[in-house]
Amino acid sequence: MSSMRPYGLLVMLAAACTVALHAEHVDITEGLPYVDVTDEKGRTYRIEREQRPGSYLTNTYALTSRPSPPFFVQPFEVTEDVETFGELELLDFIKQRKGVFIDARLPNWYYKAAIPTAVNIPFKLFLSDTPERKKILESFGVVFDETDEPDFSHAKTLLLYCNGAWCGQSPTAIRALMEMGYPAEKLKYYRGGMQSWQLLGLTTIVPKKKE
Repeated sequence: MSSMRPYGLLVMLAAACTVALHAEHVDITEGLPYVDVTDEKGRTYRIEREQRPGSYLTNTYALTSRPSPPFFVQPFEVTEDVETFGELELLDFIKQRKGVFIDARLPNWYYKAAIPTAVNIPFKLFLSDTPERKKILESFGVVFDETDEPDFSHAKTLLLYCNGAWCGQSPTAIRALMEMGYPAEKLKYYRGGMQSWQLLGLTTIVPKKKE
């Protein structure tokens, strides 16, 4: 029996090291360490959580209080017909490329940091009837007749986000789209936005500014 003790001790140490290593790994959810996604230009990104234990935010998203107006806490739902997403639903949406993923923030926010694959379409562009807005809607699959009446029959599903629960940029864009006639069931809202995304340590990118 005494000859078995060193071997048994080695087994126990190996098991303890395995458990310790596993405990230190930060997965997105059970069995999902990361998600690889591709944007419309074919660029691939790996989204995972920050792996360093004890990490915390030190940027603007660490703030707890912001002046209101304009930064009021937003309702959980924009309307009862617009589905509110969490992080796992968002990841599935962009992984499966189920529609257009939109960063509805103003460019000064977007170019500091963004969620991978998101297209920046500032919320203000949806508020006025302009040729630019029409072009954007056409890129979503909206068809206009000779009188400029929109047909949303083949419109793509849109998922919009902004800075977080205290930010009204994406809810404003969603309401504007609905006022045009965009089907509510084709609009999705990630309420957590950049603040929740970063609090969970998920990957962000710094987009390159257009020349």
